[in-house]
Amino acid sequence: MTMEIDVILILELLGTVAFAISGATVAIQKKMDILGVCILGMTTSVGGGIVRDVILGITPPTAFQQPIYAITALIVSILTFLPAIREKINTDGWFYWFIDSLGLAVFTIVGALAGVPSGNVFLIIFVGNITGVGGGVIRDIFANRNPVIFHKNVYATASLSGAVVFVSLFKFNQYAAAIIGGVVVFVLRLFAVKFKWDLPKA
Repeated sequence: MTMEIDVILILELLGTVAFAISGATVAIQKKMDILGVCILGMTTSVGGGIVRDVILGITPPTAFQQPIYAITALIVSILTFLPAIREKINTDGWFYWFIDSLGLAVFTIVGALAGVPSGNVFLIIFVGNITGVGGGVIRDIFANRNPVIFHKNVYATASLSGAVVFVSLFKFNQYAAAIIGGVVVFVLRLFAVKFKWDLPKA
């Protein structure tokens, strides 16, 4: 049990770092000051998890019970703001998309795992999806831009697909389900960026 908790903690911290870089980078591209960079970095990192916890009735949300996530996001955001680092990262570069896809994959699976005790398949998929994309939606709203999930490069669909794969395989092997589900999210997202996959538009 302790080992499982440790693995989840490591995954959540990995996702926190990835999304903090993603949020901070968007803030920098929007010419925000360091406060804005920190807020967007933290919001992107913990926003989806807070929404998930509210849905699951976890109060106060984990982000407030365990400030390690917010503190990690804050530190990473400040580091991303440093000239030596921020000049090498942009929202059109491969590093940004790689790190954003990684965060999406990690948080989708962590969110789905949080819903497993409910035994409700729909809920597991939903909270996995909302944990993965929720922070990014809040980030884009704060940055005054149309949320990426609604118009560009298969994003929420990649998260949804990974959550469905996770649920389908969980009864056979939870570790394999988590790994394969995460890989599905990550690969679909990167392929969508590389090949410019989009859902049909009106």
